Amino acid sequence: MLFRLLVLLAGSLPGAWLLYQWWWGDLGPVPAESVVHMTGRTGLVLLLATIAFSPAFRLTRWVGFMVARRQIGLWAFAWLLLHALAWMGLDQYWDWPWIRREMVDLPYVRFGLAGLLLLIPLALTSPAAVRHAMGARAWHWLHRLVYVAAGLGVMHFWVLTRADYLWPGVALAVLMALCVFRLVDAWRYRQ
Repeated sequence: MLFRLLVLLAGSLPGAWLLYQWWWGDLGPVPAESVVHMTGRTGLVLLLATIAFSPAFRLTRWVGFMVARRQIGLWAFAWLLLHALAWMGLDQYWDWPWIRREMVDLPYVRFGLAGLLLLIPLALTSPAAVRHAMGARAWHWLHRLVYVAAGLGVMHFWVLTRADYLWPGVALAVLMALCVFRLVDAWRYRQ
């Protein structure tokens, strides 16, 4: 229970920090851009953390990782949805023709949108009742889309970066390590 509370705090603390910075005018010269970037980075970090919980459980056997994985995944989806809404509202001013044009013309927008769209069925099927109704095998196959969504998120981050590739590189390295762990673990499981 304490760990779930810590996960709740971890998921909501960036929002409190963002509100604090907004209130005191500490978001820099272009606050809308800061909001868009912070919500996207927070969502991507939480998405990678969601994927990392399975290897962490396999290595430590601590069930807290598996208990909190769904909650972190839902926080990741919420932050990434907020990222998309902040981009459409604060950056594009809900100008739908312009938003459509950006989606067609800019690859990083397409990568991000595709990743977000892949997360929707994962969020909708996260309740335990839906998992039982789908069956464990189908549910697990569907939820492997998280790797594709995370890959699209990292591509989105990489392509939109113009100068300092440190954080996109870290995100890429983490995702690659998690994918390698997943493949090795699946191979060992079949042996």
